[in-house]
Amino acid sequence: MNTDNYSSKLTLNDWSLINNIKDAYDTSTLDCDTIRINNYSLVDSTLKDFLNDEQQMFRSLIQFYKKIPHFKQINLEDQIILIKCNITHLIHIHHVLKDNFVESPKIGLYMSKWISPDFHQQMSKTRHSLDYFIQYPMVLKIVLVAFMFIINLSRLPYNQLSIQLIDKNLIIQHQHFFITLLWKYLNVIYKEKDAIHAIQFIVFQFLRYQLLMSEMESIILDQFNSDQFHPLIKSVLRLT
Repeated sequence: MNTDNYSSKLTLNDWSLINNIKDAYDTSTLDCDTIRINNYSLVDSTLKDFLNDEQQMFRSLIQFYKKIPHFKQINLEDQIILIKCNITHLIHIHHVLKDNFVESPKIGLYMSKWISPDFHQQMSKTRHSLDYFIQYPMVLKIVLVAFMFIINLSRLPYNQLSIQLIDKNLIIQHQHFFITLLWKYLNVIYKEKDAIHAIQFIVFQFLRYQLLMSEMESIILDQFNSDQFHPLIKSVLRLT
């Protein structure tokens, strides 16, 4: 831990906020069913079943954001837009945290059948890359907050998203605030060179998940009618 040069950069207010993020995440996700993968079958279960069951994970993550004061400050319509733009990438980080960085081997069997072995291999590789933070899971909890405010890496073109947002300046302000908090925290646990690498690495994995989810959404649109999905899933997958 690189405490000599950087611990002073995290103020008491910063540490308090980090603890509040941890508490908000832990209390919002207590009821997540992390073993439901055991309920599926290669014979009877489908991708549709899996995605509809994902509503619990999405709902718990949304509850987490509702406990973040900065998120509640922005216009409700903007909150919905940010969730639609970013949550399908961030949900994977949520899974990593709730699974304690351990991937069930069964997910590989199901995803290989429901989508393709190559898709699963890419998704699994991206997931396991987050093992980089296995000793510091708090990094990923801060990432969940910081990257919810990201608009310049969004699934929507920046100019299109900017037109839709009502509180764009406030969102950019919060984005800068939490990215700075993440940077300061990384400089506490790593040397500066490693902190720079960690930031670059996080952005890259976020973009990787973005590409993979775009591929999955194309498959969903080809294989299923949107009416087959739970309303929340339809919304976050932008099937409506």
